[in-house]
Amino acid sequence: MIGLMRRSVPLLVAAAAVAALHAQQPEQPPPQPPTFRAESNLVRVDVTVVDRHGEPVDDLTAADFSVEEDGDPQTVESFKFVAVDGQPPPGDDSLDIRSPEHAAAEAARDDVRVFVIFWDEYHIGRFASAIHGRKSLTTFVNTAFGPTDLVALMDPLLPVDALRFTRDRSDIVDRIRKLEGRYGLYVPTRSVIEEAQLQRRDAARVRAEVTLSALKSAAVHLGSIKEGRKAIILVSEGFFAIGLDEFHLLEELTEAANNNNTAIYTVDPRGLIGSASDYLRIIAERTGAESFLSTNTPERAMLQVIKDASAFYLLGYSSTSNPQDGKFHSIKVRVNRRGVTVRNRKGYWAPNPTERERARAEMAATEAIPTDVTSALAELSARPEHAIDLWVGVDRGADGQPSVTAAWTSRQMPPAAAARPDTVSITARGIGEDRVFEAPLAAGRLSFPSPPGELQLRTLVRDRDGNTVDEDTRPITVPDYAAVALAISAPAVFRARTIAEARAIAADPEAVPFAAREFVRTDRVFVRFGVYGQAAAGAAVTAQLTNRFGTPLVAMPVVALGDGEGTYQIEWPLASQARGDYLIAIAAASGDERARVLVPLRVVP
Repeated sequence: MIGLMRRSVPLLVAAAAVAALHAQQPEQPPPQPPTFRAESNLVRVDVTVVDRHGEPVDDLTAADFSVEEDGDPQTVESFKFVAVDGQPPPGDDSLDIRSPEHAAAEAARDDVRVFVIFWDEYHIGRFASAIHGRKSLTTFVNTAFGPTDLVALMDPLLPVDALRFTRDRSDIVDRIRKLEGRYGLYVPTRSVIEEAQLQRRDAARVRAEVTLSALKSAAVHLGSIKEGRKAIILVSEGFFAIGLDEFHLLEELTEAANNNNTAIYTVDPRGLIGSASDYLRIIAERTGAESFLSTNTPERAMLQVIKDASAFYLLGYSSTSNPQDGKFHSIKVRVNRRGVTVRNRKGYWAPNPTERERARAEMAATEAIPTDVTSALAELSARPEHAIDLWVGVDRGADGQPSVTAAWTSRQMPPAAAARPDTVSITARGIGEDRVFEAPLAAGRLSFPSPPGELQLRTLVRDRDGNTVDEDTRPITVPDYAAVALAISAPAVFRARTIAEARAIAADPEAVPFAAREFVRTDRVFVRFGVYGQAAAGAAVTAQLTNRFGTPLVAMPVVALGDGEGTYQIEWPLASQARGDYLIAIAAASGDERARVLVPLRVVP
């Protein structure tokens, strides 16, 4: 039996394989504590109650529950029954996930269920086990989930920042068909991590540690995107290479799962022919879940995961223990009804004063993010199904009147794609009669004059046969540059991948803007903008690179271009820039007049 005392032994041994693991996977945040509201000691517990047939019991009241923490009775102060069926509300048909940010926003909703299927390829046999496991998961995914459920597929080597939640069941099934069992199979290697593992005599043990570490990271990640109940479905034959000395690994996993309200259900793909793993039983039991280890139809048994996520109770109580002592506090929940099974997390690690202070500081920093920063970063949440990236900006034309420019960058199409973009058509509505503009896809942009006011732009992308393959509708405001005291035009962004491209952009005032906002570290970025208005002549123009919270990182040089029209340029080589989301904050100041715009950019590996 696993003890509950926290050990100081690190999660992974200090070895080359572990160093490689940390080099590839980003640093994970520490496990989150249970929910504490303000300065109270409120602890929230998700409780599943099922009858003898595994069906949820939905008619209990607060009076039917009794809660103990460390053996001391607690008073239930908040009570709620949550029923979620995975069906969208009436009239809501926008189910597609457009981006990781959209997935996180959907996951945070109380009426959305979140699941991670963890395929532990290190501990699944290559042949019969893998075949049976793939077949069971395929049936389960095709039949169990509802339209609004979010599902992600993970393996031991997938970092959590690459975890992608989807509602596309066919996509999940396609990836399940490609899963392999690699128990005892060490070559060919998948990555530098596995190459480092081969340098160890105890490679099997390291693989078990990698799996447990990845599961822990998954639980922490789920806790960061959703406060309520989440579920991990662990498909594995068990961890054969760890012994008594590694019990702390399981403790840290279950601690992370409990503190992040994540139940880990365990499934042995071998069915009845396997020897059930005590480790898998322990993980499920201690995280308020169930193990499915002795069944030849795991796809049926796993339906219990859906049932548990469909109906559960949220209990809240003010802890009579010290919630700042940094110790483990056990939780026991009972129901005064016969013939039912109660499942809940077995306890939590209380934060110590230092952890609480850090959490308050992080929360304060998040709450202090300016609204324009939040709005700018939303531009990075592009829909992956678009055929083009689209940028729309307003500048001052040669005649001094506003000019609207739409620029587009084609996305890479699959070789087998039937419909390929050919033309771009834009309809401008809102000022006078509708106006329609059209250009070939290869042109990369089109511009048209517009009087000041509100416009709605509808963009249609058509193939050679006239079929619409993409569309976008967005409102824009056309400013009156002649009437404003100080204004900055919409910055246009340009990408140079080679020295020749950089020289061409620098020499061409009419270069086509780059509409996408993702760049790699070998790119060089140019940003051009105009500063206009009655106070523009004496304005001080500056730029700063900030992080995704709007915190300044470094000043960026701003160069006035030689056309005498108040046009400026920023040049930013990305060679030494770490991956992540950034903002270029451009500001102009003249006397009491101020103007500011933000350009969001994402640097990817």
